[in-house]
Amino acid sequence: MQPPPLPQIRGLEKNRLEALIDGVFAVALTLLVLDLKLPDDLVLTSNDELWKYLLGLERHFVIYVISFIVIGMYWINHHIQFHFVVKTNRTLIWINLTYLLLISFLPFATDLIGDHQELMLPCEIYGIALLGLSATSFAHIAYLARHRELASADLTPHVVSVMMRRIAFFAALPLLSMIAAMVSTHVAVYVYLLLVIAHFFPGRVDTHIATAGGP
Repeated sequence: MQPPPLPQIRGLEKNRLEALIDGVFAVALTLLVLDLKLPDDLVLTSNDELWKYLLGLERHFVIYVISFIVIGMYWINHHIQFHFVVKTNRTLIWINLTYLLLISFLPFATDLIGDHQELMLPCEIYGIALLGLSATSFAHIAYLARHRELASADLTPHVVSVMMRRIAFFAALPLLSMIAAMVSTHVAVYVYLLLVIAHFFPGRVDTHIATAGGP
C-alpha cells in the first residue's frame, strides 16, 4: 500500500518576517534622534546662547524630521505591499532583507548630511539609498506578480501597474535631489519635502485596499 502523498508546501508563514521588518524600522527611527545632541563640554550660560546654538542646528533638525517621515513613508509603502503577501519563500525573504539593509543604513546617511552640510557626496549617498529602496520595492512587487502562489487574489495586474508607477514617481525625487545637490546642498535636502507632501495624497492602491476583501 502506497503512503499518502505529502502535502505540497507552497510557502512559509509571513508573520516572523513582518515582526523583523517592524523591529528594524523601529530601530532605524530611534537611531535618527541620536544625532540631535549637545556636546558634553558645551557650556551655555543664557537662554540667548542656547537659542543661538539650537538655531545653528537647523539643518540637523530639518534632516531629522525629513528622514523620520521618509522612513515612516517607506514603512507605510511596505505595509501596503505586504497586504498582498500571503506566504513567503527564500527569495522573497532575501528581497525584504535587502530592503531592511537599506532602511538600517538611512540613519548613517542622515548623520552624514547633518554633519557635512557643504559637501555634495552625503546628499548623493542618501539619494542612492532611497533609489535602492525603490528598486527593492519594484523587485518585491514584480516577484509577487510572477509567483501568484505567494500573493493574494487582490494583486491584480491593474494593482501591480499602479504600484509600479507610484514607485517610479517616488524614485524620481531622489534623482532630483541628487541633481539639486550639484547646485546647493541646502536645496537638495528640502527637495524631499515634495516626497513627503506627495505621499499624503491617497493613491488608487489605497482605494483598492479599502474596497477589496482581505488576502
